[in-house]
Amino acid sequence: SVIRFYPLRRRKLLRRREYKMAETSAKRLKRAGTWVDVENVHDLFVDILSRLPVQSIWSLRTVSKKWYGSIRNKTFAKNLLAKSKEEPRFIACLKMAKRMRLETMIPGRVEKSHLNTIDPAGRSDEDYMYMISSFNGLICCVNYINEENVEGNNFWDLQIRIINPCTGETLLLPQGTPSFKFEPSFGVAYGSDEFKVFRIFCQEKVPKEKVYDGFYYEGGRVLRAHTSAVVYECEVYSSRTCVWENIGTVPCVPMYTHLSPFRSVHVFVGGKVYWLSSLFEPEEILSVDFDGRFEVIKLPHYHTNQKGEDRITDDTFLINLHGCLSVVVRHPNYMDVWIWKKHGWEFVCFDTMPFRENDLVLAITSLESEIFWVTQKLWCSYNVDTNSWKRIKRVNAISAGLANPSLLPFAKSIFPCNGDGMVP
Repeated sequence: SVIRFYPLRRRKLLRRREYKMAETSAKRLKRAGTWVDVENVHDLFVDILSRLPVQSIWSLRTVSKKWYGSIRNKTFAKNLLAKSKEEPRFIACLKMAKRMRLETMIPGRVEKSHLNTIDPAGRSDEDYMYMISSFNGLICCVNYINEENVEGNNFWDLQIRIINPCTGETLLLPQGTPSFKFEPSFGVAYGSDEFKVFRIFCQEKVPKEKVYDGFYYEGGRVLRAHTSAVVYECEVYSSRTCVWENIGTVPCVPMYTHLSPFRSVHVFVGGKVYWLSSLFEPEEILSVDFDGRFEVIKLPHYHTNQKGEDRITDDTFLINLHGCLSVVVRHPNYMDVWIWKKHGWEFVCFDTMPFRENDLVLAITSLESEIFWVTQKLWCSYNVDTNSWKRIKRVNAISAGLANPSLLPFAKSIFPCNGDGMVP
């Protein structure tokens, strides 16, 4: 073989390079060994993971079996949710469109951060989804079913989905009992380890009964008009059983509000779901607890000698204030805030409003003591504890592209849509 002789300077350079390569390899081995040590210390490893953004954590589940097991662990998901709740925020879908664009907002600011765009299969482009509930990092959305009904369009139904905006996972719930000439209403309740969806619908009495419904003219004769006798019932879907179960009739039904194109505007407070049922006589709220027990309560009482505009108005909203059911009544130039206690309604405050009477409220939500308003011209918040308004931003609803906006409190999580690992 040929022996090569290098000058002294050349040999020194080669030795220095070999030394650096060896040193680099040693450092890599040391770092690798250190990370293995970290992985073996489970609490330390999980703590480091929990400090990453939720979306990043979810993408790391495929690194190894150990990472997958740690990320899918119920305790880890619970701690991650608790940490996310320390930084409260809202989730917003500001426009109903073919694809649901979800954004997060920090209370008191107008800057929006894109979270995800949801476009699940099994839905036509005309069936826009609307967000009706947010709980433990999941949201519940409904949309119409765009198909011709073979029975003459006498029956209604909606699709309902549970979605995790952070992971992009979606769960289409099974269809419920067809509703006779009545759009079903939904409400979502959640407990320690499951969620329930309450669905109020209408059934035609069997055998079919006819009830008097006035008169009509036909062929020059006056005839009695009749309509089918109906009954309103409720069925509940549990994330444990994954089926709908009929729990009987309901004392009254939820009403439409101008905030939503669906009859499903509700609030979940203190273990109960609440819907507005009537803003005129008898002025009622319908509620149901987690076990399916219904109750009807009256709206706050105003003196009969007060003007109509100073009593319950069309701009009456239900919110969660300090963990209690609250009613906000908007009058022409001011608002009232009431809170429900065990013995009845308590008046909280009265204040003038920074927007005009003709400025339509598009969305309203709350977080602790803050009431957040979205109107056609203004985004603002009101603090019930300090009785103070904060103007966040002037906005033009048309130029901003607001169309049936939905705004709800939100905390990021990696919980699966089937409800496994739900926490209070």
